[in-house]
Amino acid sequence: MNDEEFMRVLDAILHLFFEDKTLLELRGSLIIRKLCVLLYAKSIYLSLATILQGTGEYCLENAEPILVSERLYFRSIVVQTLSCILLTARELDGLRLQLRSCLKSGASQGAIDVFVTLFGCWCHNPVSTLALCLIAQAYQLSSSLIDLFPDVSITVGFLVQVDKLVQLLESPVFLQLRLHLLDVHDTAQHPFLLKTMYGLLMLLPQSAAYATLNGRLATISTLQMHMHNLGSASPLKSSIPSAPDLQNQLLNTFRSTQSLHANCAHQTAS
Repeated sequence: MNDEEFMRVLDAILHLFFEDKTLLELRGSLIIRKLCVLLYAKSIYLSLATILQGTGEYCLENAEPILVSERLYFRSIVVQTLSCILLTARELDGLRLQLRSCLKSGASQGAIDVFVTLFGCWCHNPVSTLALCLIAQAYQLSSSLIDLFPDVSITVGFLVQVDKLVQLLESPVFLQLRLHLLDVHDTAQHPFLLKTMYGLLMLLPQSAAYATLNGRLATISTLQMHMHNLGSASPLKSSIPSAPDLQNQLLNTFRSTQSLHANCAHQTAS
């Protein structure tokens, strides 16, 4: 199968999901996971992200407000589905491993482009965007996203997604993140990771997930009390290559995408 046929097949699958949201809800995850087993998971994810952000069936330009609203909602739920698979499925182990190294010093431009492409599409779902940053260990970017969340429409669905993300932080997928919480002397990343975790805690209502995350953070506070002081802290370093330019570009992508969702919701309601 050449690239053109490959994209045509994925576009047809998205079209089916677009026409039948029940199929996406009930069978979407299974279909995507099977594709990732049969083909290359990274290619599946990058291609789906490109199609969703591109032209054609899902294009937002010159569409009626009600169609824009439907397409934005579709993008959000597809991203949520893709994010859930990325965070839980064994079939995505390889892609998760690539994402963990794509923003480290010395990473190739191709590796960075993988994250940037997914990030641009993931911006249609704020909690999924945050989860992507945590998987990629882009803690400075995740802490900046937390600052932007007050401008996002906070719905019950949003809070449910935050609750599920916090529960997933206890899974093996986020073992490295939990161990990074121990690196209290890492002034380049630890403050940003800690701020992200406390930001999630502040977003949550009092719940079981709140108690779980609060317990983790209390453990870190105890650890810090038992370790000697660093003295004068060194300047915080960015964890993203080419920062701050790339980070600002990514944050602007998030702002503009969420502004699109907010404007669409306002027009649909009026």
